[in-house]
Amino acid sequence: HPGILDVLLKVIEEDTGEARLRACSALATLAKTAQNRSAICNNKNIAIVLSNLMVQNALKKEEKEKPAMEEVADSKSESQDEGTTQDVGSYSNTFSGTDSGTDGSGSFTDDDSFSNSYGLSEGDRSTYSNDMSMSNEMSMSNDMSASNDRSMSNDRSMSTEEASSASPINQFGRSTNDHGGIGEEEGVEMQISSLKKLNIENASDFLERSQLSACATLTHLTKHCANARFLCMNEQVLNNILFLAEILEHPLHTRCLEMLCNFTRFPSNNTKLASMPKVIEILTAGGKSKIAEDRLWSIRTIQNLCSDASSKVGLATGSLLSLLSACAMRKDYEEQLAAVGALMNLATEPGSIVPLTNTKTVVATLVHLAHSPNTPAPVRKTACDSLATIGLWLQTLASAGTVPDSCPLSPLPTHTATGWLRWD
Repeated sequence: HPGILDVLLKVIEEDTGEARLRACSALATLAKTAQNRSAICNNKNIAIVLSNLMVQNALKKEEKEKPAMEEVADSKSESQDEGTTQDVGSYSNTFSGTDSGTDGSGSFTDDDSFSNSYGLSEGDRSTYSNDMSMSNEMSMSNDMSASNDRSMSNDRSMSTEEASSASPINQFGRSTNDHGGIGEEEGVEMQISSLKKLNIENASDFLERSQLSACATLTHLTKHCANARFLCMNEQVLNNILFLAEILEHPLHTRCLEMLCNFTRFPSNNTKLASMPKVIEILTAGGKSKIAEDRLWSIRTIQNLCSDASSKVGLATGSLLSLLSACAMRKDYEEQLAAVGALMNLATEPGSIVPLTNTKTVVATLVHLAHSPNTPAPVRKTACDSLATIGLWLQTLASAGTVPDSCPLSPLPTHTATGWLRWD
């Protein structure tokens, strides 16, 4: 339906309670169907609204710790002020005692004057009791007169009710008692107020669940080829995804890494993403994560980035190569295959041969995987292909060297050993 997306989008933008949650859930359900993803993404604002909802109230760990430290400092200063006030108020020379009379306990102060628990001296208590007795008499007389008035008013109200019950219908055919309509209005107002109270009390829960649905919608949309290019070119959407992918403790962190990997499935996006240092930092941190799914999405993203011919030299750094070597030695098959595939992509570039050979663990890892009987067949084949490609580039570099004219011509390699002044 052409208007359903506009309605859902308006609810997500304007509401902050359960209605927004239901709209996000409905949108995520629609995005599950592959045929709907292109139509949903045609709405230019929907991706921006969903990504902004995902980052709402999201703070980094450092930003959260700073206000907490300030609150601790404020509480310490307040406690010191309270301690000073208590010290000042503790200087009182009061000697407590007990009165044997019927009025309860009292205390003797420094001037030897007695005061009971009501703050009255012994001489004033007689005056206080006389006043109390007079006030009691006046209150009793007032109560009697009030009761008489109430009885008379009740008699009048009963007579009025009897008269009204005798003729309940007016000339228009309607009841003269309008209390039913007022009660219905009050019921509606109470229901609205209860719904508002429910939304306020569950605001944080509604927000978290809405963010999960918004993230699921964007994840489904990035799985569509035509949407991957459009979403990756949207700077605001990309920045929001990178912001959450950088927060390792955020619940949407893994899904943001998956969306980033889906972006790299479209080859035209790789040049842009590979040139962003923030993306490489996020992928490096994700590859070192203790969560297997985070490592898998990060290594797959690196593998796709390394397939871009213009980005291979820039990605062949010592830190990234060490990370790929470590992931290639893990037991997870998918992670192994992605890491060795990334090394294979870098090995096809002559400009990355020197970093590959200079990194200590790269060649050793490839040799181990190529000869280990426990290595899966696809991983072993890719490792052998990588070693053969590295050897070919090294042989090409060796054959490109110039040989002096004075040296005798001989085919390479010679397979002969050399030494210094050896005896036969």
